[in-house]
Amino acid sequence: MKEFTSKSVGALTLATGIAGTLAVITLILFFVSLFQDISSLSFMGTLNDTINGLSGILSAVLASTLHPALRRVAGRLSLTLLIGVWLGATAIGFGSWLIISGGSDVEQSSYYYFFGNGLIGIWIWVLNRTAREHAVWTASLTRLGWIASGFMMVGLLGLVGILSGSDGGEYSPLIMINGISYLGIAILYPIWGILLGRWILSKRGKTQ
Repeated sequence: MKEFTSKSVGALTLATGIAGTLAVITLILFFVSLFQDISSLSFMGTLNDTINGLSGILSAVLASTLHPALRRVAGRLSLTLLIGVWLGATAIGFGSWLIISGGSDVEQSSYYYFFGNGLIGIWIWVLNRTAREHAVWTASLTRLGWIASGFMMVGLLGLVGILSGSDGGEYSPLIMINGISYLGIAILYPIWGILLGRWILSKRGKTQ
């Protein structure tokens, strides 16, 4: 299970956490531009969607990096999880493309975003359970990972919005329920990534 504390995993989790944090910052700045009518910040919306797509890709690359180690303990389930993460990253990227290209309104693109991150959340849950069972990460980190993934998986409800083709009001009941997952996606998951990445890299630094 040395892969769980490898330098590449530490760097990827840190990068994923930083990307998630930047996504939140750009979204806040976009709303500032919207409500304060600051045209110079209007590009933050597109930047936010781009970073969201990047975050999904980083999660998928991280899953691919850890796949050999996870396969040894989870067997065939690990491949299913890996496919799920890449499908999730694809859904996030597609949702970003929809809103950037004007192919949909905010509601429909958000369903892809929430659903994609929900799929990633399943993998995060199994990953942290495995890390806890083999004591490769600290208990506090795996606990935070569990909590983050729990909120993220609420986003799986976004599939209902995708299949129904809903793209009306930005504040429909369904999207508000899906919005609960944002606490995991945008806050807890990035925090987990940054803390885990720093812990792995500092641990490796002490052993060298």
